[in-house]
Amino acid sequence: MDKGKEKCEILKAIRAYVAEKYGLDYTPSECNHRGKCRGTCPKCDAELENIQRQLEKKGITDITNDSKLSEMVEKYLSNSANDVDNEEMIIGVLKPLDDIYATEGMPKPLEGDVVIEEGLVPDLPLEGDMRPAPIENRKLFIECSVAGAAFYNIDDIWDELYEGAKLVLVREKDNVHDEDAIAVALADESNDWSDENECGPTLGYIPRKVNKSLATLLDMGWQDMFETEISELRENVPYSDRIHISIYIKNKDAAEEKEPEQQDDRLRMVVITEEAKWELLSDELWQKGYTYFRWGGFPPWELDLPSKGDKVVFLYNDGFQSFMYLMKTIAIGEQSVPFLEDIDELHQVDDCTVYVLSNIVGPVIIDNGELKLPKELLKGKYQPDERVSQPLSDKLMEIFIAHQYSTHINEL
Repeated sequence: MDKGKEKCEILKAIRAYVAEKYGLDYTPSECNHRGKCRGTCPKCDAELENIQRQLEKKGITDITNDSKLSEMVEKYLSNSANDVDNEEMIIGVLKPLDDIYATEGMPKPLEGDVVIEEGLVPDLPLEGDMRPAPIENRKLFIECSVAGAAFYNIDDIWDELYEGAKLVLVREKDNVHDEDAIAVALADESNDWSDENECGPTLGYIPRKVNKSLATLLDMGWQDMFETEISELRENVPYSDRIHISIYIKNKDAAEEKEPEQQDDRLRMVVITEEAKWELLSDELWQKGYTYFRWGGFPPWELDLPSKGDKVVFLYNDGFQSFMYLMKTIAIGEQSVPFLEDIDELHQVDDCTVYVLSNIVGPVIIDNGELKLPKELLKGKYQPDERVSQPLSDKLMEIFIAHQYSTHINEL
């Protein structure tokens, strides 16, 4: 049985169970669909809405204390990970079920959270395992495309968009077309925009079919609980499918418990714009397998420069392709002496420090259509004094892992 059909059967069983337990009138219609099933259809939706109306008519508003029903819903949700349409549909009809996850003063977490409730088996460590469960910094809430992008001239700012770009959700309560309207705007990361009064250009809206629960949470004052960013850009497709975004719920406990010295594994980046400098770097890596730079400035305590072991991406773009090396910091300051041809490099009187880096993977060549980088970044960045966004870091690592044997390190 395909996954869609399995979800359909689970939903049908849920409807039958609720109807029998609460004395509702329900006769499932025969399904004559042939081919791939998406898990629901207008017939299923109509049956579900009918059950909801009957429950409301009987004054039944809470059916969450039913262990068997909870198990059935959990089974459905586990088959519908990130399937917003289907999840909205089941929660919309049996919406008291989301109280299973309710915590006073906090939004309700979604699939994957550890829940201890009668009839639910939490995902706990094995007996005898004393290690604490890992704390996630955030959890995916909604993943969707941006609706209405055709009306906001996104072609004019397309080069400014990139995967991982931060976004702002702007609640429009007075929108005459949709009372649950939520606009999606580009954040100005240089100014750390955090509210709807200070944000960049509007890209479009959260689709109507998935905006209701999010609008409710925003109206209740939980704006700061969300992080929103671009997850995918598609250039040669209809506007309704060009910008895809991910909306995350931030984990308050993770933020409180994160140790200051916890390692941040996001990549750093240096962007070289001069072809001659890039060729010089490539020749040095080919000949020696390592290179060194002087990085720093004043005041030094305001710069977040690499530590030993940090990975740095070096990139050159010729307008059509990006050429990249993934390098690792292997020595800093006095540790750099064995790698220097001119020891005076170490003792120059300025606010910079010598950094030695070894090539891990590269050169890797990627077409511009495959790697969408921030427009400002491509203008040049000569010090790795900050880390790139997590989505961009993850994407770059995927590229390097796929090309991990194309390295220019000399064989010993």
